[in-house]
Amino acid sequence: MIIRKYFSGVSTIGVLALTTEKFALLPYLVEENAVEEIKKVLDVPAAQLNVGGCSLIGSLCVANSYGLLLPKMVKDEELQLIKNFLEDNGVDIQIKILNSKNTALGNLILTNDKGCIISEELTGFEKDIEDILNVDVDVGNIAELPTVGSNAVATNKGCLVHPLADDEELEWIKDVLKIDCIGRGTANKGVTSVGACIIANSKGAIVGGDTTGPELLRIEDALDL
Repeated sequence: MIIRKYFSGVSTIGVLALTTEKFALLPYLVEENAVEEIKKVLDVPAAQLNVGGCSLIGSLCVANSYGLLLPKMVKDEELQLIKNFLEDNGVDIQIKILNSKNTALGNLILTNDKGCIISEELTGFEKDIEDILNVDVDVGNIAELPTVGSNAVATNKGCLVHPLADDEELEWIKDVLKIDCIGRGTANKGVTSVGACIIANSKGAIVGGDTTGPELLRIEDALDL
């Protein structure tokens, strides 16, 4: 299932939220009825919170079914809220604060449960990321851009990538993430940073409310939904 949604009028929902096969993290600005709809589409429990006192969860954090990486700006009470939420929902994963000067981890890391691509800006943290996410890590760019998390969105089934990614990059991403489906596309009426506009797992996707019908079709195909 795939639906369009605004978060309090904002269409770049991938900046504000993240999801895995097991859980979703959403900002407080998402209305209660929308939270219930998101939980249903993605078939996961969801928590609402801030990270570092702000709502940019998708830009700051990254997760898969094995681990959650948080920026060093996360507050103690926010971390405890996350731990309580995961425990209450029977989600047993590793959590680590990555002590990197680059705090926008969600923008710099693309992962699923099978592999991970990180930006060159996180060189030196490969082992930490591998240990927490429990996947092999490769380093590189997408469409010559270091923000690999912003310029693609991946699940265990497929990946939607920045429209300027070349064929060689697509094959590389397929190989690293061990997926069968991949495609180029945009969201929110031509936004190329698709990771900033979409949250998805293998069961469903929430896309920014400005996304057009043709864009929806490409997203659906690339993510095999």
